[in-house]
Amino acid sequence: MGLCLIDHSLTTAAITYPIERGWVEPSEGIELVPGLTAELVAERGACALLGSIDAVYLADRYAVVTDVALVSHHNGPIIVWTPGRPDEIDHAVVALDDVSRTAEAVARATLTHFYGFQVTGWDRTTDERDAAVREGAAAFRPSDSGHIGDLVRAWFILSGFPLPTHLLMAPRELVEREPDAVRGVVDQLQHLLSLTNERRRELRRNLAEDLGLDRERLVAFQNDQTFTASKTVRKAWLDLVRRTARAMQLPAVEEPVVFSARERA
Repeated sequence: MGLCLIDHSLTTAAITYPIERGWVEPSEGIELVPGLTAELVAERGACALLGSIDAVYLADRYAVVTDVALVSHHNGPIIVWTPGRPDEIDHAVVALDDVSRTAEAVARATLTHFYGFQVTGWDRTTDERDAAVREGAAAFRPSDSGHIGDLVRAWFILSGFPLPTHLLMAPRELVEREPDAVRGVVDQLQHLLSLTNERRRELRRNLAEDLGLDRERLVAFQNDQTFTASKTVRKAWLDLVRRTARAMQLPAVEEPVVFSARERA
């Protein structure tokens, strides 16, 4: 099986946790990379499960593998924190420290249109300003003050679409010349998802205790998460890209190449 890089975060725990905790024998074909970016994936020329906005930067030479994805619908791992009620804020500088390009895109798509305040700046140099976007484990830790808004829920209300947080991307050359290698990656990732499903109570208990998370919110997020890039999910991805492309200077993605290991089999 060819090398597959996986973004290692709480959002991807349904796939990464069995590897992290030794529930399976370590595979030479899988590598967990915190904060995985498109630039690193392109440098390695590997398959990758990475943030959906980072995937945009690969779409000109990679295919979207539809068999595996991470998708949130109504409860998500991306939130906005504000010191007071969001609907009482007129203008805000928004902190983006340590969040992914995907989290930034969701924030740009929702904060003004859903919460109604004007964003006067986006800041990656400070932890807290007038508002702060938080992602992954940071999104599920209890807050002693302020208000929290689920940006995935806001995105769904605004767009009618779920949010694909992560997509599986494979080099087009690999898809064309060695589709069985891509199928091997898919099989491995689906096996990891099956293990997580069988031991989901253990996973949630451990994550909540080890990381100090609000278990109720964590369970709601993981129960809501789905794992394939359906046609609707791909439309959601392109819609998010369209809404934020100018502000984030994203490459255009009009007709992404799509590959399904299941259909190929």
